[in-house]
Amino acid sequence: MKKEKVTLKQLADLLNYSISTISKALNNSEEINSHTKLKIIDAAKSMGYKIAHTSLSTYKTIVVMIPDIRNDFFAQVLNGLEDAAREHNFKIITGFSNESYDQEVAYLAALKKESVDGFIIAAARETQQIKKYDHFEELIKLGFPLVMFDRVIDELECDKIVNDDYQSGGRAFDSLIESGDRTICMASTISWLSVGQLREKGIRASVEKSENVNFQVISASDEEEYAIKIEKALKMDGIQSIIALDQIAGVLALNKAHELQIKIPEELQLICYSDGLLSNYSFPKMSVIDQHASEIGKKSFVRMFHLINNTDKIKVTRIHTLKSSLIKRGTTR
Repeated sequence: MKKEKVTLKQLADLLNYSISTISKALNNSEEINSHTKLKIIDAAKSMGYKIAHTSLSTYKTIVVMIPDIRNDFFAQVLNGLEDAAREHNFKIITGFSNESYDQEVAYLAALKKESVDGFIIAAARETQQIKKYDHFEELIKLGFPLVMFDRVIDELECDKIVNDDYQSGGRAFDSLIESGDRTICMASTISWLSVGQLREKGIRASVEKSENVNFQVISASDEEEYAIKIEKALKMDGIQSIIALDQIAGVLALNKAHELQIKIPEELQLICYSDGLLSNYSFPKMSVIDQHASEIGKKSFVRMFHLINNTDKIKVTRIHTLKSSLIKRGTTR
């Protein structure tokens, strides 16, 4: 019969230490005094816990959960995070939830049993839709450092790295008003996500402050439905500008405008989130709200680094907000 693998939680329960303390001791952290460290290492060995050769000298391990690797925003975040982790001799384990709550739960259930020092997570779409956060709450309860980025859960008491989504939506709208446009459409395939909702709130707040504006909304849960809706709107509604809350919505709108022989940007202006491959290779080159994805990755790692190495008895959670940038290119006047 195969012997069951010893976990950090079992060691923590046996020795009456937190999982974080156990992990730090096994990774030879300077925060843990030599007596406690030796006690934990001896207990781990006696229980058959496999201590990696480098655990006693060199690296720590963090898990990064990405909801959709096809979204190049998350790929850019991951690149920035890995660059920062490499500089500090950290190992990264990457998991992909594929926007599924069940897959997210399964990944975290498996990985929390490993020799992991912390978790950096952007929540899956389905998790935000059904509002079930028990798997995240358990990580916090077990003492794991947790940093959320971009798609964060407001109800969770953990560190968060976010963009100024509310403010950036308003800035995009105001720039189109200043150009003289008054029939403005907000287009989205992410309206159920926290980031999409914040961007929409920011845009609507600017709409309320503006006079003589015809504001329209095109929203859909999938790309096929969205493409039908945006084509119909471009044919019928006399739209002068579009603010797309995601890259897919922006590029599909641009493609439909080309098909309908609408001149860009003379007859239709278009701004979208974010500065990824699709927007960079569009024609004309898309005007974008740059979320500085790589910087989000670096900031997420830096916060995790400080959490892991924090010896303060009182833990303070922080929300770090990065300011996005409006970059005007070929789809705006």
